[in-house]
Amino acid sequence: MKDMRIFFSSTRAAFFRFGIAAGVVVSFAVTLIVVIWEWLENPGGIFHNDNGTNWEFVLDTAISWFVPTFVHVAVIASIAHLLWSAFRRYRNKDDENT
Repeated sequence: MKDMRIFFSSTRAAFFRFGIAAGVVVSFAVTLIVVIWEWLENPGGIFHNDNGTNWEFVLDTAISWFVPTFVHVAVIASIAHLLWSAFRRYRNKDDENT
């Protein structure tokens, strides 16, 4: 039982750091691709017109893609990292016992 507490306390920081880092990287890439694509496609002239770029709409689109993508990726990456760490620890423990 004590062994499991040490495992969870040592991986807690890495668990959150990995999830946040993965969330930021993936969300930034997805958001950048979608915003550029939407700006180039310019449906209904809402992203840019003869007067220039409508930066408020570009920002709204970026936020509407970044936030949900970040939340989903951060949670999934954190859980995957935790499961992978537990699997590796279990596998290494079995190797030591044989």
